[in-house]
Amino acid sequence: MSTLDGDLLLADEDATGSSLEPSIPRRAPRISQADVFRAADELLVQGDRPTIDRVRMRLGRGSPNTINDHLDAWWTKLGARLRDLPGQEFPQLPERVAQNLQRLWNEALESAHEVLQGTLLEREQAIAQREQALQSQSQQLTEREHAGAVRAAALEEGLALAREQLSAANRRAERLEATVQARDAEGDRLRVRIDAVEASSAELQRKLDAATAEYQAERTRLQEHSAATERRWLTEVDRARQGAKEAVHAREHAVKELRDQIGRLQTEREQLRAELVQARAELKAVAGIREPIEAYLREHARVSATQVRPAQPKGSTRTRKHASRRGARLRSKRLSDS
Repeated sequence: MSTLDGDLLLADEDATGSSLEPSIPRRAPRISQADVFRAADELLVQGDRPTIDRVRMRLGRGSPNTINDHLDAWWTKLGARLRDLPGQEFPQLPERVAQNLQRLWNEALESAHEVLQGTLLEREQAIAQREQALQSQSQQLTEREHAGAVRAAALEEGLALAREQLSAANRRAERLEATVQARDAEGDRLRVRIDAVEASSAELQRKLDAATAEYQAERTRLQEHSAATERRWLTEVDRARQGAKEAVHAREHAVKELRDQIGRLQTEREQLRAELVQARAELKAVAGIREPIEAYLREHARVSATQVRPAQPKGSTRTRKHASRRGARLRSKRLSDS
């Protein structure tokens, strides 16, 4: 595909796209041959092989077809440009260099041919997709026309129904107008009645105001009486509270005295309990002494009764009297202890 054919195809596509999609923004200006030559020279100086993709990446824009055509021209003029460099004329290249240049040239041509074939295939696919899109759009337009016809029929039916509804609405409006007139007459009658009711309401309002004033006066009097009663009750409550406090103090004093008495009684009880324990110990000791003495006295009385003596001296008589007095004292002490 030549450059002119590619440009015409792009122009046709732009025209088709503009007719189908008017909202697509304008394309950027086409790149020139000088731009492609400059980008290829920069890539060659860097040691990279100029290709369509590298040149397009270097420029940031451009159609692959246009870049391919300009690269073909760049490769064609590369030898002449190398020969025309000032101070670097090559009237005759070495065979090895010529072979390398020839191999590089063949590889460039093959790469350009492959790129061109790929570009043509992509362009054909794009055209096929565009035709398919056009067919789809045509089918959509047909469906839209059919839908529009159906919608128009539905609108016609809706319009007829709306006309019938309008007629019914007009008849209903006439009935409503008659009803409104009747309602107006009823409203006039009600207005008269409302005026009478308002007059009666004014009289009732006047009576209500008088009753309210009387109620307010009675309420004020009751509030004053209630306040006086409350003050009297508060005074009585304070007096009762003071009496209760005094009674509580008196009760606390009496309780304190009772507790003191209870403490003293408990102390006395402990003392009496100690004395009782001591008395019981003494009584037990006396009982331990009394039993041997009583046994001795009984034995002595028995011996005295059995012995027969012709004459007893005076001392023995005093001894018996002393023993009998001692026994009497022991018996009296035993009785008092028991």
